[in-house]
Amino acid sequence: MCATLTRRHHFNSSGLIALCGLIALASAMQANAACMDSLLHQNSPTRSLGPLRMFPAVYRPLGAATGDLVRVNDDGDADGSIVGLWQFQLTGFSVDYGTQAWHADGTELMFSGGQNPETGDICQGVWRYVGRSTYTLNHIAMGWMAPGGPFGLRVHFHMIVTLDRSGNSFSGSYKAAVYAVSPTDPFDESVQLASGTGKVTATRVQPD
Repeated sequence: MCATLTRRHHFNSSGLIALCGLIALASAMQANAACMDSLLHQNSPTRSLGPLRMFPAVYRPLGAATGDLVRVNDDGDADGSIVGLWQFQLTGFSVDYGTQAWHADGTELMFSGGQNPETGDICQGVWRYVGRSTYTLNHIAMGWMAPGGPFGLRVHFHMIVTLDRSGNSFSGSYKAAVYAVSPTDPFDESVQLASGTGKVTATRVQPD
């Protein structure tokens, strides 16, 4: 291109150098734009990853300098979330009923109507989303051997539950184990007294 211009037109040397530089720069920019366009086309989120979606999460510290974001529901939609107050029933190994609150920070609180408050009727857990409308719950109850008796029981539940399409009821299964513990080591699960499995069902408590 520059040689052709030299033969057909009269330019001084400095002007020719400047013109050739502009042509080279324009060609390079066009080539880079084509490369970028190709990369964007190949790596476009809408082509390879699908539409971008946002999910509610809470930050849970793991140590002095680390942490993690914990997802707290599946669809970002109140009707599709486990978060809320529920009326539950347990059958099988443990027969119980009461109210259960699943909180947005991944914790859970249960008030048991089937247990004597003198032996312990409040227990807690932590939950995690594991699949569409499906959640796991790691739940711990602790209490006394009998009304007026000494502290000495730990009951550990592991549940998996699935919301129905309406988001207003869930059902699932659990496995549980009962351990003998002592005030000096209340979290020891080395002495198991009994274990078993069962079913859980619940309906959402709606606000007025």
